[in-house]
Amino acid sequence: MRLTKRRRNTRPEMDMTPMIDIVFLLIIFFMTVTQVSKLNKEQLELPKLKGTEDQKPSVVTVNVTEVGAIVVSGRTLAIGEFVSLVNRELRRVGDDPKLINIVIRADQRGASAGVNSVVSALNKLQIRRVRIAVEVPR
Repeated sequence: MRLTKRRRNTRPEMDMTPMIDIVFLLIIFFMTVTQVSKLNKEQLELPKLKGTEDQKPSVVTVNVTEVGAIVVSGRTLAIGEFVSLVNRELRRVGDDPKLINIVIRADQRGASAGVNSVVSALNKLQIRRVRIAVEVPR
C-alpha cells in the first residue's frame, strides 16, 4: 500500500501566441514607416558635393524634378498649392518661420528655375531655414 501520492513533474508552459502577434505588428509598423519615408524622397540625381552635416528631420521635404515640377509627399503641386501647404505648416507651429525646417532636393540635371521659384516663395513667407540636399561623393 502506497501512502504518498505520485507527483507529476509539471513545468509551466509559456504561450507564444501573444509574442508572435507583437512581432508581426512590429514588422508591419516598420514596413509602413519605411514606405512613408521613401514617399518623401523622389528618385532624383542630387548634386555631388561634400555636405557639411547629415540631414536633420525636416517639416517639409520639397523635391524639384528635372523638368521643374514641385513634388511634396508624392504629390505634384503648383507653386500656389505649395505656398498654401507651407502656410498650413506655419499656422501649425504658431506662425513662427524660425520653427520650420525645409529641405529642397533638386535634380542636378534640371534648370534652376524650379528651385528659384520655391526659394522666392519661401522668402515671401519669411522662411529662412532652407537646406539644399546633396549627395556626398564616395
